[in-house]
Amino acid sequence: MTVSAENINYLFSSTATSQTQLDGLANRALSRGIDLYMKENYTDAVKEFRRAAGLSPFSENSAKAYDFMARAHLLNGDSDAAIKTYQEAIRMYPARDTLRVSLGDIYYKQGQISEAETEYTAAVKLQPDSPNSRYALGQVYLNSEKYSEAEVEFKKVVALSPQSTIGYYGLGQTYRKTGDYNDSITQLEKAVALDRTFDNGFVELGKTYADMGDMDNANSMADTLTAKGSYSSASAVTDYIYQITAPKFLAVYSTNGFNDTLGPGTSDVRTPVSSLDSTLAASLAEKSFTTRFVFTKEMDAASVQNPLNWWISRASGTSAGGAYNWGQTIPATEATIGAVPAAVLYDPEAFSADVTFKVAQNEGDGTDGNATIDPSHIMFKFSGMDAYGKAMDSTADEYSGISEIV
Repeated sequence: MTVSAENINYLFSSTATSQTQLDGLANRALSRGIDLYMKENYTDAVKEFRRAAGLSPFSENSAKAYDFMARAHLLNGDSDAAIKTYQEAIRMYPARDTLRVSLGDIYYKQGQISEAETEYTAAVKLQPDSPNSRYALGQVYLNSEKYSEAEVEFKKVVALSPQSTIGYYGLGQTYRKTGDYNDSITQLEKAVALDRTFDNGFVELGKTYADMGDMDNANSMADTLTAKGSYSSASAVTDYIYQITAPKFLAVYSTNGFNDTLGPGTSDVRTPVSSLDSTLAASLAEKSFTTRFVFTKEMDAASVQNPLNWWISRASGTSAGGAYNWGQTIPATEATIGAVPAAVLYDPEAFSADVTFKVAQNEGDGTDGNATIDPSHIMFKFSGMDAYGKAMDSTADEYSGISEIV
């Protein structure tokens, strides 16, 4: 059968009209979906977006519908469905770098760093001049401790978009991670100079100053954020300062009578063990004493309650407050205290540890012993860590009655 030119023209005209109608239906479905999306009815919005994509595949409206559909799934708490939606969209539109970035973002937030890197790398290949794609790739490199690669990407971001904060911010983050604090501050100051509303820049500056040990400037960043009304960002800085500040002994006192104000006396008249408690007068008597140590911050309970992290000794000649017995000869009858506590109990609410140790009388010559002691020069030292893994501040990890906290 011969098809005339007139029939061919009719067929093309009919097809074009039909596609125009489908595009119109797809556009209306997309509009309904967006309305439902704005009303937070994500389940029904997904249905409309799916309808729009199906009615007019490969169109601009279809691409938008896929993006909205994935976002609706995310807001509905279904990240797996969002991932599948973006994967489907990428098969339909393989040249769209923004879809790759959006999929990478989901992977990144879920901790699937390798998968995120794959998507961000693909996005950069599709659109090498996109600062957002390169920034995303730089962030995933930063997360993977590929600092040289991250630096390269963030420098390219700066070159592509010198008036944007993100390149300088990324460089600041990178240099902070590598310990180049001065370079970090230089880059972060460029970021906040471009945009004084960029709270993340001030937060990173505060953390960098804290890492340097410059707590005055770190707290100044927190004050700046507070003055701006950015309270959660200010808290992020102060919380970080708290976390990285080494713990110290804040207060120390006996809970049951270990009087560490008693000194050694003189070479002729010494402090008897029974001065601590009358029950210690008897030959071979023992008594458990408890000294409470209050810390400046939350501690790691297991670390504190491990007796091996504590050390009880006689103060040496190099100790603050002088040596045990003021350096005089220590007689054979001198009482001893075990180097390791008998028990340690940590109270997480009070940030305190009760350290229990024993003091013993010697056998003596008769009913009573003749042991002596210098309680003021008994030194306690803690070598554990806080709840954030920070070791004790070496300026306040020891205590004796004579030197107090050192």
